[in-house]
Amino acid sequence: MTVPERRAQHPDDGLDAYIAEQEAVQPGFATSIEEGGWVVDVTTELWQRREAIGMSLDEVARRSRLTELELDQVEDNAIDVPLELVVRYAKAIGMTIRASLD
Repeated sequence: MTVPERRAQHPDDGLDAYIAEQEAVQPGFATSIEEGGWVVDVTTELWQRREAIGMSLDEVARRSRLTELELDQVEDNAIDVPLELVVRYAKAIGMTIRASLD
C-alpha cells in the first residue's frame, strides 16, 4: 500500500495535518514522505510479519544485534532508516530483502 492509499484509508489520523505543519517549517518535507513511501511499505510488512509469527522485540534484538533505537526506527517506519538495519531485522525474522530497479 502506498502512502497516499494509506492516508486515504485513515483520513482522521492526523497525518495530513502533521505533514502540512512540517512542510511549513521544512519545505520539501511532503515530497520526502511521498518518495520514502516504499520504505514505509517494507518496514510495515516486517513488523507485521514479526507480530504474526509471535516474535518479541527482545528476540529480534538478540538475533539481529540491533539496539532499541535501531529497532524503533524500523518499527516506527522511519523513512530514513539505513538499509543495513532493515536487512538485519528481516534476517532476524526469517525474511530476505530483494531489490529491483526498472
